[in-house]
Formats: sequence, structure tokens, C-alpha cells
Amino acid sequence: MAAKHFAIVGCGTGGLATALFLAREGHRVTVFERFSEPSAVGAGILLQPTGMAVLRELGLLEALEATAARVDTLDGRIADGRRVMDVHYRHLAADAYALGVHRANLLQVLSSAAFGAGVELRCGAEVDSIQQAAGHGSLTLAGGEKAGDFDGIVIANGTQSRLRTQLGIPQTYKPYPWGALWTICPAPEGPLAPALQQRYDGSTVMIGVMPTGRDPVSGQACVSFFWSLKTAEYPVWRKTSFDRWKTQVLSHWPQIEPLMSSIADPEQLLLATYADVRMRHWHEGNTVVIGDAAHGMSPQLGQGANLALVDALVLGDCLARHSDVAAAFAAYSHQRRRHLRFYQFASRWLTPLFQSDSRLAAWTRDCSFPLTNRIPFTRREAIRTVAGLKTGLLLDRPALEVDGRSGLWPAKE
Repeated sequence: MAAKHFAIVGCGTGGLATALFLAREGHRVTVFERFSEPSAVGAGILLQPTGMAVLRELGLLEALEATAARVDTLDGRIADGRRVMDVHYRHLAADAYALGVHRANLLQVLSSAAFGAGVELRCGAEVDSIQQAAGHGSLTLAGGEKAGDFDGIVIANGTQSRLRTQLGIPQTYKPYPWGALWTICPAPEGPLAPALQQRYDGSTVMIGVMPTGRDPVSGQACVSFFWSLKTAEYPVWRKTSFDRWKTQVLSHWPQIEPLMSSIADPEQLLLATYADVRMRHWHEGNTVVIGDAAHGMSPQLGQGANLALVDALVLGDCLARHSDVAAAFAAYSHQRRRHLRFYQFASRWLTPLFQSDSRLAAWTRDCSFPLTNRIPFTRREAIRTVAGLKTGLLLDRPALEVDGRSGLWPAKE
């Protein structure tokens, strides 16, 4: 494709990765960010083998690993100590693992590479609307300023994107009733287990602790802490005795007392909310939607940033193969369909097992998961699902080979 000018709305993981792929292909790229400077808001990311493969393709994985923490297993237990979630990356491949990553470190690695490649960034530029005509597009910013004209527009501004709703694409947006309180705090003294650890009590209580690499300011080891909470109950939580809440947490998981001692103020905890976003397809003319703006889902499978990175990889490939932007965006929708549909389905199916008021859901999880952990086939399918590779329930191909690529991850055994 001859050099084009692309607008990307949103300076997050998917937007920056897309900008970098396009800039390296010789395209002019302008990123519009509504905040006064790029910022990474949110708890730590579990970077799966798929996301790692995309960063390896960009030549950025080694730099990120220097600030990340290795994660070898997902370990989830119920009140009596019995292990329910027992997922090991070694069941995928002998040298397989994931990374616990601080969002700010990922943002730094991606933004440095993107701006070093010539990507233009416009901060404090909130986009109110998109206009398309005759194969080109323009943007209207808050305050009425016009920006354009662009050969292609990429919407990558998150789950609550208002730009997505301006497109004539059938879509639904359904907020989840459950969210999570989260914070990133200094790691307790001593070696950290290379694991995402969770504790459950039914499906109403879920606590998580994940090594998150190095704090970008202090350089010290840090961990992410999660506490499942209904979003409607957040105002009540704010009025509850903080010490009483900490006592409640420790009643479920006494071993994390050293970590909880570093959480001294409710202001350290933020509420993360989630929504299920479904679109019939992700393109309209010379506009395409990627990342959480296109396929937001619950965090149960930890796929958000990883899917956004694969979006960027596939979108870059489609634009390299097609001379027409609209045709490339249509090809992108086709190529991403199986992978995204599977994870949207899996996320909706799994969420009530961990976050709901259903005793039956919790009982089903506690009885079925240990069984799947013992059967080689289901055990391998479980780790392939967690690793981000699945594109179907039974007959599927590794996600990163859907677009014809091979050799990224994993090598076939």
C-alpha cells in the first residue's frame, strides 16, 4: 500500500501498537488523546503468550521483560484450601510463561517506540465525531475544531467509546454488575511466587494477587491486588469501616496480611468497571474499531490488552496486503472474527462462575475445574484458552496463524 495518513483515536495499548506497525510501514500516523498527556490507568496486566508474541514482532519484548514479572501458573483456591484453578503454562510448552506487567511500563515501551518512529501525538484533543466521505475521513474535536483529511481512522478509545456508537454497525453495550477494587502496592519482603493467585468464597468473594514487575517510579517490586465488588455496592463500601473491610479480606486469606498492611487508605483502591461490547463487524468504510472499544469484556480471562495487541498485528498485516483502506479494514473484520467471537463467548460463560450471586455457579466451578485439571486434553485446552490462542471450542487454529502467519507462538509440537 502506498503511504497513507491515518488517525488513531486513543493512546492506549491497541492504539499505540497500531500506530507503531503503521509508522514502520511508512504511513503517516496521528494519535488523538483526550487527556493532557498519555497515562496508564488500571491494575497490572497479565501479558499472555499472544501479547508477548506481538511485542516480540515489534522488537519490544526484551525491553518490557526487564520491568515485568514472570508468571508460570494460575492458582485459585476456595476457603478450605482446595485448589480449583490449577493452570500451568508448561502444559502449553516447556518454556511457556506469561508476564505480570505494570501498565505504565507497557505504555512507556510502546510510546517511546511509536514516537521514535515518527508517530505524531495530539494530547488534550478529545474527538467528538467522525465524518466519512469519498474514501476519506475527518474528525471534529471538542470545541468544534476540524482535523483531517485522513485516509483511514482507527477507533481505539476504550470500552465506553462514544465514537463507536456513531457508526451504522449493529452493536450492544451491556455493563457488568460486578467490578473490582484494585491497587498496585509494594511487594512484601521475600521471594514472590511466579503465579497469579486467587481466593474464592462461592462466587461472591474473589481476591487476587499478581506480581506486577517493577514500579516505574521507585523501581521496586510491586504486586496488583484485586477485590471483587458489585458496582452498585461501591458507595456502601466507601462508607464502611476500612479496618473492618481489611479484616474481612484477611478472614478469607490470612497469608496476605503483609500485603494488606501496605494498603492503609481507601483512596489507594480504585473501582474498575467492565462491560460486554458486541459488534456485528468492526469496520465501516474507512473507519475501523479495535481493542476494548470493539470487544470489551469481563477480565476473567485476562485478555483485554492481549486482544488489542493482536488486533494491531492483524490490522497492520491487512493494510500491508491491500491497496485500498476500506478493503483492508473489511479483511481485518473477517480475519478477527473467530478469535474475538470465541473470547467474547468464553468471557460471558465464565464470568458468573466467579462473579455472581449464584450458588449453583460456584458449585459448578468447584466441582468441574479440578476434574478438567486432571484430564490431559481439557487441561491443555484450558491453558490454550488462558494463553489467548483459541479460535473455537473444539476445531480451531492458533490465533496468530489465522492471518497466515506462523512461527510467532506457539511452535507446533
